[in-house]
Amino acid sequence: MTQLQHLQKVILGIAKDIDELCQKNHIDYYLLGGSAIGAIRHKGFIPWDDDLDIVMNVENYEKFIQACRSQLDTNKYYIQEGLKDWPLYYTKIKLKGTRISEPEGYAPTPDGQGIFVDVFKMDNAPASGIAQRWQYVCAKYYLCYLISRRTYRSASLKKRMMLAAAAPLGIRPLRSFFKHQVEKYNGQPTEYYGFFYGRTRFRNALIRCSVFGKPLRVPFEDTMLPVPEHYHEYLTQMFGDYMTPPPQSEQVGQHALEVDFGCY
Repeated sequence: MTQLQHLQKVILGIAKDIDELCQKNHIDYYLLGGSAIGAIRHKGFIPWDDDLDIVMNVENYEKFIQACRSQLDTNKYYIQEGLKDWPLYYTKIKLKGTRISEPEGYAPTPDGQGIFVDVFKMDNAPASGIAQRWQYVCAKYYLCYLISRRTYRSASLKKRMMLAAAAPLGIRPLRSFFKHQVEKYNGQPTEYYGFFYGRTRFRNALIRCSVFGKPLRVPFEDTMLPVPEHYHEYLTQMFGDYMTPPPQSEQVGQHALEVDFGCY
């Protein structure tokens, strides 16, 4: 077993515990991005992938956080909750007793260095194209501020300028205004979900709620995990021809630099 295969096995164990928690509490979620491609194209991990991402709408995300706080084994897992335990707006479920070094990692405590699964949320979004663009711009501006708080350093002049431009959000009322612009449709019946906190461009940040639909459980390694009900439409919008692997030069992981598996 290679180190990557070992890492995927440990990540899968975390995903199974998350899946059990979600099923127990009737929380709907979906494999996100490359993890969904892996499920459909490879019936498991993309062979070179070194992480696993899931996503849920805001109502299920809030239920998930509450379930983690009250039911997740805190002797086994560290819940790095978004905006509470670190500056970004998504949550990492980290396995205690392990350690993974990432290029852009953030670990506020020793327990926070573990192998993880990322849990993202989707905000409700309006049908109007103009309103969608405003929501997207506000989200990206707010995201620049959050990244700057994480002491992120980029070699890109463009990115450094964007982070510097977000400095005014250090003023709480201004920050609250932009955050509200992103979240003001939550709790309303909308036609779209917006996924704003990843590396998404406007054209694939807004997806119809009906595309996600009821989670569809498909084979993933030795278990079954959920993907969007209309996964072909979702993956085509996000990636185009998702069934064709990228060139071999691009078949590399994005996260792990150094891994300590502990007793796992």
